Amino acid sequence: MREMSKLQSYLRSVALAAEEGDRLPTLRQLMRDFSLSQQSVQRALKELKTEGLVDAQVGRGTFFTGIKSKATSPNEAPDPTKGPENTQRSVIMLRRSSKNLRGSVVLEALQQRLADDGHVTLEVGYSDPEHAKQVLQTLPRFDACIVQNSFDIMPIDMIAAIRRKTDTVIVDGAWLVGTDIDAVGFEWGQSVEAAVMRLAGTGHDCIHYITTTSFFLANEMGLHRWRILRARPDLAPLLQPETRIEKLPPQDYEEAAVAALRGAIASSPASQNRALVIWGIDDGARFKKLLELEGIAIPSDMSVILLGRTDLDQETAGFFDVIGYSAADQSDGVYNRLMERWQNRKEPFGLRLLPMTERAGSSVMERKART
Repeated sequence: MREMSKLQSYLRSVALAAEEGDRLPTLRQLMRDFSLSQQSVQRALKELKTEGLVDAQVGRGTFFTGIKSKATSPNEAPDPTKGPENTQRSVIMLRRSSKNLRGSVVLEALQQRLADDGHVTLEVGYSDPEHAKQVLQTLPRFDACIVQNSFDIMPIDMIAAIRRKTDTVIVDGAWLVGTDIDAVGFEWGQSVEAAVMRLAGTGHDCIHYITTTSFFLANEMGLHRWRILRARPDLAPLLQPETRIEKLPPQDYEEAAVAALRGAIASSPASQNRALVIWGIDDGARFKKLLELEGIAIPSDMSVILLGRTDLDQETAGFFDVIGYSAADQSDGVYNRLMERWQNRKEPFGLRLLPMTERAGSSVMERKART
């Protein structure tokens, strides 16, 4: 059975890094994470016990024995010609429970690339930082952790819990990195400026910006750039105060955005050359339909540029102009940073930013010829 083989490969790989007494995940957790029955998980653990890799103690649980040499073969000596890049490693994908499309696309691509390299991965969901710490307590040490926290804050104690389990931590997204943590992501400042300059250059004289109130580094950099642009004498008459909504995708974000836009239009000068720059749209087709129900036709009534992922068709809906980055670049960036970290553990830690990309659509209209 493929899932049972995947479980055994994962546990054998973790055993390479485990210390004697490190606790295995619970039976129930392994059943859930690998979609296996209780009987299948027990059979896999029995084989590992026969190999001497784990030991079950009544009333206490199941632990790794710390006998690393048996993880390959009991009588096989290590091959000195094989470097670290040839070693099978274990990687935990720690993700915030969410229906975020971009997040699932990035994790699936990472899991495939790591599997192709012969490594084993385990995707673990958590609902909040306290839950994450509880989950981590049930896990042994592993070779790396990729954290996808979907815009949420990671408290110091959660980071400490992760660091107790691995020496290699990479955050998927632009994050306020600290000691011994890498992050790979995108900042929205460059995209905000590119969108503004395009709309201003095509005759739009009333430009709105909508984003979330939630604090995360990439968004704050976009807001900072918008405010800098609003202070420029040539752009000040065009750019309206930013509109922020207390939502995050995909939590009814499109509905909240349309309601916020309604209020922003009502409090701004009348204009036939109106435009919108908006972050966070997860479903472009739904957003377009909601605007139409509001009586706003795109682009004849208002031009729109999305700040988002240029390679996710659900966001663009085959219609919107999008400025941002690609999910493919994100998965490549995290993967490459992980490989670099494994090859050179002394390399400085920090934030790696992805290149900006653009995808042309049909949501921006040239306004200069209008009267």
